[in-house]
Amino acid sequence: MKHFAVIALATAALIPGAALAQAAPAQAPAGAQTAPAAGAAVTTGATVYDTSGGVVGTVESTDGSNAVVNTGTVKAAIPLTSLGKGAQGPVLAMTKAQLEAAAGQQQAQASAEFKSKLVPGATVYGTGGTQLGTIKSVDASGVTLTTADGDAVLPVTGFGPGPQGILLGMTAAQLKAAMSAAAPAAGAGATADTSAATTDTAAAATTETAAPAKSKRKPR
Repeated sequence: MKHFAVIALATAALIPGAALAQAAPAQAPAGAQTAPAAGAAVTTGATVYDTSGGVVGTVESTDGSNAVVNTGTVKAAIPLTSLGKGAQGPVLAMTKAQLEAAAGQQQAQASAEFKSKLVPGATVYGTGGTQLGTIKSVDASGVTLTTADGDAVLPVTGFGPGPQGILLGMTAAQLKAAMSAAAPAAGAGATADTSAATTDTAAAATTETAAPAKSKRKPR
């Protein structure tokens, strides 16, 4: 069975939007000031402030129920009911640091929960919705995925949650191309090893042949 270490997927397979935390708390944490009454007109591109006037981030998008606020470090989906109306614009009862800490904690929790689903036998799908294969094993080197073209070792960072379950951030065609590209490199390594072994054997044989034979003296 073919076995390819497709390490190049570490960057290409990242799932877009994986850094998006989906729930900033609607209530301010203990010790935080209370935001003004809700009712801010939240639009894309608007700057969100904390209750002290500090910048929290920028509204990247809104769907009428939540506003995705980009702090520059994380993206957090905040309920519009958690945003108040201030003199400068939308106000959140959390500072930038508090929002980033809350989002980071939630993201770490979600990541740990997802990784617990990366188990042998689990089905993996590509970005086009096509079934790519099943997980054979998971260890420090990555996730070994069994496909119709052989086994491929992929970085854990290339996997994320998808509509069908476990999603690899590549199409079936991209994965096949990456495995094909890895095959010649693996073959070249095997050829090099074989050549080295052949050279060592030849050298040993030459040494034995070159060793001078001891002459025998005839008795007088």
